[in-house]
Amino acid sequence: MKKLFFLLIAANGALSAVAQTTDKHNRTIPPDSSFSRWAFDVNVLGGLFNQRMTNQSVASSYPNALNLNTGNLKFANGGSFGFDGQVDFFVGKKRHFGLGTGIMYLGQFGTASLDNFHVEYQAKDSRGNIYRQVVNGHQIREDVKTSNYNIPVMLKYKTRLSNRWGFTTDAGILVNLMMKNTYTTHASFDNEAIYKFSGDGGTVYDNSPVPNGDDWLITKVHYLQNNPNGNVNDYFNGLRAQGYNVGLNQTPASKTGSVSYVTGGIGFMVQPSFSYYLSDKAALNFGAYYLYQPISNNVNKGYQVTNTAGDYSSVLNNVKAGDAMSYGLNVGMRFFIGKEKDRDHDGVKDKNDRCPDVFGLVQFQGCPDTDGDGIPDDQDSCVTVPGIVKFYGCPDSDNDGIQDKDDACPYEAGLAQFKGCPDKDGDGIPDKDDLCPTIAGLAQFQGCPDADGDGIPDYKDKCPTVAGPESNQGCPIPVEQPAPAKEETNISTPILFNINKTTVRESSYPVLEEAAEEMKENKNAVIVVDGYTDATGTKAYNKQLSVKRAVAVKSHLRKMGVNPKRVKTVGHGEDSPAETNSTPEGRMQNRRAVMRMK
Repeated sequence: MKKLFFLLIAANGALSAVAQTTDKHNRTIPPDSSFSRWAFDVNVLGGLFNQRMTNQSVASSYPNALNLNTGNLKFANGGSFGFDGQVDFFVGKKRHFGLGTGIMYLGQFGTASLDNFHVEYQAKDSRGNIYRQVVNGHQIREDVKTSNYNIPVMLKYKTRLSNRWGFTTDAGILVNLMMKNTYTTHASFDNEAIYKFSGDGGTVYDNSPVPNGDDWLITKVHYLQNNPNGNVNDYFNGLRAQGYNVGLNQTPASKTGSVSYVTGGIGFMVQPSFSYYLSDKAALNFGAYYLYQPISNNVNKGYQVTNTAGDYSSVLNNVKAGDAMSYGLNVGMRFFIGKEKDRDHDGVKDKNDRCPDVFGLVQFQGCPDTDGDGIPDDQDSCVTVPGIVKFYGCPDSDNDGIQDKDDACPYEAGLAQFKGCPDKDGDGIPDKDDLCPTIAGLAQFQGCPDADGDGIPDYKDKCPTVAGPESNQGCPIPVEQPAPAKEETNISTPILFNINKTTVRESSYPVLEEAAEEMKENKNAVIVVDGYTDATGTKAYNKQLSVKRAVAVKSHLRKMGVNPKRVKTVGHGEDSPAETNSTPEGRMQNRRAVMRMK
């Protein structure tokens, strides 16, 4: 039950957080402000009831008490059932919070019990003789019914979550008017006596914890020890008939009575509930409640649970303070009293008005449309600029499917990957960043091409179709010297490649032919081809490119008759550059393959 109570409290925050102004069918959820400030609540409550009771010490109530054990007072098997009626008034603009008061009645029940009761004390019999009274309690148990009247003063909270569902919580104080306990007892007692005789024939009080052996013991144990076959009940009944205050299993002469606790105690109650709206005038509430009330009582200083056989005073008469707690489930109704309201005077009643505090239009259920785009302001993300439904009222001026606030080129249709900007030449570089927007190019040259791959963009290259160094404006430098004789060819001469290419130039064929001839002459020789690149590109890519260049050289040697098993290839990537990579000339020398013969 307690877990359910705390679960309902936690649900209040969670449900309020997801509350909307419309339901899943886009129907208006009437705000709490559309209801009357006045309401009337009726609740039925039922659950468990318990009391923690504190007794007054009774040691002083029994003269010269010995071997005293007044037992432990317990309350068990408690239950509670009742009802309340309250008038509510909700305050504030949104009318979520309010105050309520009325009357509450609780009928409560349970069992009060006192265990292990035993007392021995000085008493005087009907003849004036002093003796020691011994009382043992058996099953001192009372069935208790309580009539509990209170005035609740509650702080109230309510919120509407949908057209049908809501949440409400009451929390406040209870002013107790009356707490009357009616009891039926099931107690029984053994009344025994011990007489000690003085020398003059009279009696005195034996105040020893263990009676003197010369005492007259009118006890059940003593009689059975001396008369194992005797009738102990007849023995005690005979003595009681002679005026002695003794008897076994003596029950109270009156088994019923009532005890009222002191009124005016202040307690508190918490009552969270779900609401199901039957209409705009009435809601069904169901949930849980927890109630606490302090107990106080004026206790008789001379209280004794029993004295003479047949006498009995309720154990509740000895309760001086305690705590009464009740928790369980409640079911109730809330009725709203008053006329429907239209705070913004737009002709739409507040209960049907999605925007009850702003003058609006009937076709938009009371919400305005400031920019006149046919989308009400409460659904329009761009309230002052006409837009379209797709973008919740925000515009898309170039109709490229990207709303203006996210479009880097809002007045020119473009692509989503370029935030709405176009790429006319399709080179992956948006036109706004492309120096050559109509010709496909490379990112490293801001979108301009480099047809001959010499690292100089075409718009700066005087020979755009032939590779050449930057020092000669992209044109090749003519070679004046005659080609070396075949016998002067060195196979270690680097074989150069164009940018990002693996094609062996014709100018390197003599070097390959010389290597093929030497391989034919030396049948045990092996050629190792080392491939290299410049530092353009990633290391992983350059590593693969250098291997491909070495393999291209091996392929040419195979075509010239060299057994490919005698040719090994190694790719070094951009490692071990021949020249600096900071100039086009240096990078051109680094794009190479070199043969070594072993």
